[in-house]
Amino acid sequence: MGMAASQARYLALVARKSNCEYEGQQINQSRLVLSNQSANLFNQMLGLDVPVPPSTSDFTKLQYTFKDGPTTYTLDDWKQLASPEEEYNYMVTYHYNTRAYTGREQKLSDPQVQFSTGAPATEAQISAKIKEVTEAKKAWDEAEKDLAEIKTKASTLTNYKSGTINRITACEETLDGDYEITQTNTEGVETKTVFTAYERTDADTQAAIKTSIENLKKNGVYPEDADVDELCKTVFYVTDPDSALYGSMAFSSDLIAAKGTSVMNQYKTADINAQYETYAAQINTAKVAAVDAKFAYDEKKAEYDSLSTPTYVGNCELTLLDSLDENETAELERIIADMKDAEITTNIANCFDSQGKYKGGIYKFTYNNVTYYTSFTDLENSYKSGTGINNIDGQIKLPYYNAEYEDKDISETKKALLETDSNGRFTSVRFEDDSIVHTLASNTITDEAGYQDAMNEYNYKSALYEKAVQDINAKTSLIHQEDQQLELRLKQLDTEQNALSTEIDAVTKVIKDNVDKSFKTFGG
Repeated sequence: MGMAASQARYLALVARKSNCEYEGQQINQSRLVLSNQSANLFNQMLGLDVPVPPSTSDFTKLQYTFKDGPTTYTLDDWKQLASPEEEYNYMVTYHYNTRAYTGREQKLSDPQVQFSTGAPATEAQISAKIKEVTEAKKAWDEAEKDLAEIKTKASTLTNYKSGTINRITACEETLDGDYEITQTNTEGVETKTVFTAYERTDADTQAAIKTSIENLKKNGVYPEDADVDELCKTVFYVTDPDSALYGSMAFSSDLIAAKGTSVMNQYKTADINAQYETYAAQINTAKVAAVDAKFAYDEKKAEYDSLSTPTYVGNCELTLLDSLDENETAELERIIADMKDAEITTNIANCFDSQGKYKGGIYKFTYNNVTYYTSFTDLENSYKSGTGINNIDGQIKLPYYNAEYEDKDISETKKALLETDSNGRFTSVRFEDDSIVHTLASNTITDEAGYQDAMNEYNYKSALYEKAVQDINAKTSLIHQEDQQLELRLKQLDTEQNALSTEIDAVTKVIKDNVDKSFKTFGG
């Protein structure tokens, strides 16, 4: 039994030792794999491009400039002509900065175009009505312009005083022989004025009227043989001190004509001269024409307002341009020209005829204290594309326009004659379309923006490099930790194997001793 037990123990120890040797081989294989991984990571680190900071010298160059009046020109590039000419030796590109009046198009997202409640109408109907409103406004403006010109001429008369002349809508003769004039102002307010006959005025008034008639005669309005007393009998005078025309006089012929709502001449009784009568008549005529034109415009505008028309873009109120002032004309012409140059199709251009005259259909609105322009067609397109209540949701973008001064760099390329000094630097330039020789100033400049961009790129690449190195170091650290653990396990296996070898030797010795004793006992 002792012999068998020793042999079993021996076999167990040998098996354990073999297992330790096998595990040690596996650990060595794993460490070899880790070693290869570590080597690969090291090679990756060696393969990384180390960022190099930019040098200011790479962004420094010699720059040539010249001045022509207040403008500074900068030479950007110069290339020798392939076939030098007698007068020119280089093809030179230069630029200069200027402020240019520039039109631009923008597109408003979610414009929320709103139309007024009114009779639905087609685009053609509204366009026709816009044209009528525009023409009526133009006629009104011309009438007001004519009136202003006449007033300007009349204002040269030191003794001229303009009365309030409204549109005469009625003239009736009273039972007392007076005339009651009904006048309507531009707001539609009616006033009634009674002109009293000369015979029914007091003595002081009659004296003032007679003096005025005598002044008219002296100034040549009436012939020298005219009977002043007879002329006075044809005069009617405003005696009501509360009347706006208090102190004015008119002739019976004018009052009779006023029954047909024609123009009535009115005169102040003091300081009348020969020219006053002419200018007063012209002013009255121009005022009535202006009032009539205003009434016609109001009528057309009311017809337009009765239709469903654009009113707002978001919270910005829309204003229909019936006519264009000088600033609006200049801005819109600039917009149309620049849109054409940029090959941008715009409905703004359709609001002018082939001669460039405004036909109507342009609206303006103010946003952030800036005036913008758009067309009826664009407004309608956005409005019709919407959904929900009043088509307010989901509208397509609205094109809108304005023009303003912007800084622009203008670049040109021309043949030129460049002359150099003994150091090879250019000293002067003369262009092919210019007889003036411009003196060149040279200075060294650094492209700070380019250098800063390069430095930003360097910082970015440095950050990427540092990140890559840190990642490799982190992976290498994990490999080292795993290798240390394997190495520790290998040492443990080595210690265990030594212990097993010692124990195997002891068991072997026991087995040998048993065998020796057995042979001695049975070999006797």
